[in-house]
Amino acid sequence: MGYIGERLKEIRLELVELDDVEDKRFSQFSMTNLSDYLNMDRTTLANVERGSSMVNSIKIILYFYSLGYNPIWILLPDNEFVQKRNLGENMVYQEGLREKYLELEERVSEAMKEFKSSL
Repeated sequence: MGYIGERLKEIRLELVELDDVEDKRFSQFSMTNLSDYLNMDRTTLANVERGSSMVNSIKIILYFYSLGYNPIWILLPDNEFVQKRNLGENMVYQEGLREKYLELEERVSEAMKEFKSSL
């Protein structure tokens, strides 16, 4: 499943390059800033990108989905014929997108807690 982490890193680095900041270290998609935004440790994000932590991958996949990236492209092992971006379905500029993302994130977090407690 290391390919998922590689694809998440690819998307993050693409977003860093597209970010309109002079010094890319200060991009909102730098590892430090993205991990802060997603309320996770920087090491956790690095582990996700290395493929050694799958638990937090869903959080990052959902966030990238809110930015217009196709989660199927990230998750399928053979994604050659899958579009990387889903702009027609999910535009960054949709009204209330951040609020919807936070609500979804909360639901996923609650579901994960419930699942873990049932083990």
